[in-house]
Amino acid sequence: MPDWREMARRKLTPLFLVGRQEDEIVGEVSGHLEDLYEDLVRQGTPEEEAVQSALSAAADWDELRREIEFAASGEVIMNYRIKALWLPGVCTGVLSMLLLRWLQAMSPEPAVFWLWRGVHLVTYWGWLACLPLVGAVGAFWSRRSGGRLLERGLAACLHILVLMCVMTLIFCIRLVVDFRATLGIPFAGFVIYLLGWGIVPCVLLLVGALPFFRRGASTQPRQAVATN
Repeated sequence: MPDWREMARRKLTPLFLVGRQEDEIVGEVSGHLEDLYEDLVRQGTPEEEAVQSALSAAADWDELRREIEFAASGEVIMNYRIKALWLPGVCTGVLSMLLLRWLQAMSPEPAVFWLWRGVHLVTYWGWLACLPLVGAVGAFWSRRSGGRLLERGLAACLHILVLMCVMTLIFCIRLVVDFRATLGIPFAGFVIYLLGWGIVPCVLLLVGALPFFRRGASTQPRQAVATN
């Protein structure tokens, strides 16, 4: 009986994957080759010819190797982004919103600033004061998960960036629907709202994340595919 696992490993070498991934992929390929071989033998094909036919089923082993490495590296990068960016970013946003809701319940009267022609800014000082701590949590979590500088910064203020994008999108839609109504006071209100609930909170979150921007152990996802 041919050693299909050894044949598959030899055909796929060099396969730049971590040990467990390589073993799993070699096992799947060898199992597929063995199934083809047994089908051919049952059909009356001589054993040596069946071995060659099974091996030739993967016409281009170099191309198959590249496809496997590309798929594996994409999976590693996706897992890296989930752990270093999306998970800490979402949890940081949830923590920020829970703090805001709690402060609204504890102190229902926000600070209101009347600025220009009826345009006013509503803010919660307690929430703003807590944002540096929230940003520190997000950046610390990202760094512990191997996040690089960009992922640490985004993890700290991702929810505010999303809020700013939504606000801008809504204003642009209103601008298209009713251009005249969006000028003047509505535009000033949009700028002030963007400043008070977007730019300022984002800066405060990044201030809290600053201590975790220093060089630390970060995981390079492509190196994880090519090493060990």
